[in-house]
Amino acid sequence: MISELDAEVQKAATDKRGHIVLSITGNEEEFIANVLNREYGIVPKPEKLTIGQVENGYLVDVGKVGYGLYVNVGVSKPSHMDALLPLHKIRDQLETPKTPLRKIARALILVDNLPVEVVLTGIDTHNSKIEAEFSKQTLDRIERWSKDDHERLLVFGVTRELLDRVLSKSGHEGDIYRIERIGPFEYSLRCKRSTRASGIVTAIGPKLRGVPMHLVIPREMGAIRNATT
Repeated sequence: MISELDAEVQKAATDKRGHIVLSITGNEEEFIANVLNREYGIVPKPEKLTIGQVENGYLVDVGKVGYGLYVNVGVSKPSHMDALLPLHKIRDQLETPKTPLRKIARALILVDNLPVEVVLTGIDTHNSKIEAEFSKQTLDRIERWSKDDHERLLVFGVTRELLDRVLSKSGHEGDIYRIERIGPFEYSLRCKRSTRASGIVTAIGPKLRGVPMHLVIPREMGAIRNATT
């Protein structure tokens, strides 16, 4: 990306949580930082966080606690601060007043590494605590997926080029209606009406060993709306 620009990458590494760490110098470093932020996102600094701010992140440790969901919004210094989506807020937003968190997460495919957008509702940097709620964009996506008549397959941790190549080699390129980018390396494969997402997993899974995949079945997601316990 920067081969023809007045800049140089001094360092390229990853931190303990898998975030890419870049050190770029040169006259166009600010321009490059802005491009990277627009394309991939740059982790926020704790002192820059404000109530009402919208942040992109990933669900982490889903199912480990019953009082809410944690979102890795990238804050790692001086210590990592995941944003907590409290259970009561999740229930309010999804209109599931009595449903256990694990049942909500299982039905709506709220899984580790799922990209989500959240709105910050509470910030306590002294105690390394952040609270948040799903943004309208994320809620709309959940609603859209649950009411769709197409099954989906979520694939996390691949490039678009690799995904296209694997689908082509497996002979299932024509079974995918649309590939939607939901994160820098996360994709939603919207299957044709006549195609089962489970069949796509069977076909491409062996070619993408170790890559997390999740089935999105609308009729199963819709059932959560009627859950009362």
